[in-house]
Amino acid sequence: MSHTVTVTRTTTSTTSAIILNTGYVKSVPGLLKLAEVILGGIVLGLLIYNRDNLCHCWVYGTHNAQLFFLGTISAFFLTSLLLLISCLLSISTGPIISKTNFEFIYHGAGFIFLLLASVFLLLDANDNSGRNSQNHFVIASILGLIMAAFYLLSSIWGYRSYRGP
Repeated sequence: MSHTVTVTRTTTSTTSAIILNTGYVKSVPGLLKLAEVILGGIVLGLLIYNRDNLCHCWVYGTHNAQLFFLGTISAFFLTSLLLLISCLLSISTGPIISKTNFEFIYHGAGFIFLLLASVFLLLDANDNSGRNSQNHFVIASILGLIMAAFYLLSSIWGYRSYRGP
């Protein structure tokens, strides 16, 4: 009795260079995550730049919509940033994480929370429309609604990739 045996050798080398998976950013989930992170950074920057108008609500306990919006934007911006960094630094992370239901659940929750926070902030800014200081809250809430749309698209894409074609 004879049989064939094939021997394969794999050589690896270690390097200290960081390899970026730039192909992930060219995919639809990568582009959506990048847009979510960039827009989230812009909204946080807008709120931080106008922090004097935001800080009075912590002291007096009013304008809870502003705090809800700030907390929601901060949480989803940070998580999306960490997901994007993880997918950029690992070649296998992007394809694996998109096939789990985490993408669908996370982005679905992001859509719901960002939609609610943006609408509440828009209504709160509309109630106080007599002040010029509320204009940046209107802009931030509109950008939050755009972010919610990105999260909805990411949730739909995550559901399709989880379920398969």
